[in-house]
This record gives sequence, structure tokens and C-alpha cells, in this order.
Amino acid sequence: MPVEQGDGGALYSLRFDGEEKTELDKFLANKEIQSCKEYESLVARLYDMVDSLGFRDYFFKLKEGSINDSVAAFHFNNGTLRLYCLRWSSILLIVGSGGPKTTRTYQDDPLLQDAVGKLQMVDRLFDARQKSREIIIDPNTGIITGNLVFTSD
Repeated sequence: MPVEQGDGGALYSLRFDGEEKTELDKFLANKEIQSCKEYESLVARLYDMVDSLGFRDYFFKLKEGSINDSVAAFHFNNGTLRLYCLRWSSILLIVGSGGPKTTRTYQDDPLLQDAVGKLQMVDRLFDARQKSREIIIDPNTGIITGNLVFTSD
């Protein structure tokens, strides 16, 4: 679901069936996440990327899921707060969820592992639709057109 579009690119977030809020909205409203010292800086940087900076490699830890997917971790100044996302290009970012990373790996934290797992599933479905041309990404704006409703069936 589209969140915002600016000179830096297009920001999308996942919204799962039966849920009113997107994963980004839930992330932003979470009190534990809001209490992280880098929360405000991370959110400000996210919107700066949309407005002008773009979704450049150096803002992310790339290949966070596996080497076969587009899952990346967005964090600010190597802080503990992670926002997991699909970075499809420097002008397209699809955000999921995340939280404070207090374990050595995201796999050691059930909440973070769930966030990454959901993104990996969407990444596979999205990739298949892009290859079949059911989804088209505008190379200049990052705006996605086509069928963006996915099921895990």
C-alpha cells in the first residue's frame, strides 16, 4: 500500500488481510519502539529519503534475509532499532516492521524473525508478478502499478 512519494522515491508498506493499519503504522505507533533513543532520528531519516535522499545502499544493511531476497535492515547510526524492508531500488522501498535488535541475529528474536519472514514471502510473490509483468515499477519514480494484493496460497 502506498505511503508517500517524493523526489527521493516511493515508500510503500505492507498491510495484511484483516488488519486496518500498515506494518509501518504499527511500527511507528509501538510504545517500545518509540522509547528507543534513535526512534526520532530513524523516522526523520526515512522521510528525508522519500523527500530527497533516495533509498541508497549505505542507509541499509543489505541482504539481511538471505542472499536470494531483497530484505534489508534500515537503522540509524548503527543503533539497535531495526526497520525491515524490501529495497527494490534507490527509488522504491517497501517497509514491513521491526523493533529493537537485542540479540546477535534477527533469527534469535521471534518478533524480528516474523517481520523478516513476512517480507521474504512478499518478496517472492512480488518478484514473480514483476517477472510476469502483472506489476510494473516506474523506473523514474518508483511508483508501482498493477495487482498489489497478495495471498500466501
